[in-house]
Amino acid sequence: MHNTIKEENQVSPSFLFFLVHSTQIGVGILGFQRLIIKGAGYEAWISIILAAISVCILLAMVFNILIRENSDIVDIHRLYFGKYLGGAFTLAASAYYFIFALTIYRTYVEILQIWMFPQLETWIVSLVYLPIIYYTVSGGFRVITGIAFFGVMLPLPLVFALLYPLKYGHLNNLFPLFDHTIWEFLISTKMMTFENLGFESVLFFYPFIKNGATSQKWGQLGILFSAFLYLCTALVSFAYFSQGQLMHTIWPTLTMAKIIEIPFLQRFEYILISLWLLVVLPTIAVSVWCTIRGFSKTFNKPPTIFLIFVLIALLGFSIFFDDRETIDQLNTRLSMTGFYFIYGYIPFLFLYSLIRAKIKQKKAQKEEREPTLS
Repeated sequence: MHNTIKEENQVSPSFLFFLVHSTQIGVGILGFQRLIIKGAGYEAWISIILAAISVCILLAMVFNILIRENSDIVDIHRLYFGKYLGGAFTLAASAYYFIFALTIYRTYVEILQIWMFPQLETWIVSLVYLPIIYYTVSGGFRVITGIAFFGVMLPLPLVFALLYPLKYGHLNNLFPLFDHTIWEFLISTKMMTFENLGFESVLFFYPFIKNGATSQKWGQLGILFSAFLYLCTALVSFAYFSQGQLMHTIWPTLTMAKIIEIPFLQRFEYILISLWLLVVLPTIAVSVWCTIRGFSKTFNKPPTIFLIFVLIALLGFSIFFDDRETIDQLNTRLSMTGFYFIYGYIPFLFLYSLIRAKIKQKKAQKEEREPTLS
């Protein structure tokens, strides 16, 4: 296959760092702590490292497939499985990215409702952000990449401000070390699935990266930087909260932000939540873009039609998931689906690609050895 994307529509390899990192942070960093302690307790920070290592391996598998075929997942599905079965796989992947976008979108709207605008109806808060998503996605992949860049750089100082709660923390909470079983560490590692999702979107936008074969290192650095932020946030949270408190705190990161004192600002968490739109916007935009690209290439229709349909669906489903229980179920379903996608389908596709390449190689060698008829 050949990359048919024009160079003016591509971005430099280094921007893969921002694309991968921005899709992994989202809303997960605001409340992941209470989930990962269900397995290894305060030692769950070790599971963050284990999860990051596994995701780095998975990204290497993804690049192995993409470099071999030099195309996106839509064309690879068609090449590997044929027009109809391959199209079905692409539509399934597109539906997955829609659920991804919906989960991040609805969870952020919930945070706004709970922490800032408790009296506003869901549809009002949801409707306000749809034009922003439309403008970002309709601008093309380069615009999305620019938003991802600013979504990483601008809020970064706010993330490091969360080290402030260490002033009131108890570091002895982190000890003793290695006091849990391997199975408990694996449970916590699995609980990190939601937070690590997003890197797999490179399956769709790989052709939009200049010299994509050389960009893997930037993607790996993006994963490691995400893991570093999760690790720092987890360690601060474990030191600040007792395990009982953490189990019953839905948004530990925002709860810690409430104690940050600035002379001219009384509610620091309001600034954090407001600027966090820049963090979640790239995640939503990339997921929506992957969704409409999958549908557009499968049905050979203009992407604008699918963009409008997806945005209407986001609004409709965000109204449908109208309480904490259903939103929590949505997050759980995405985590479970994402787990099977990244730890099941990606290794399967990798092995299928390797076997297919070996068969083609042996067939070519056999044809070379056969004497030509004169």
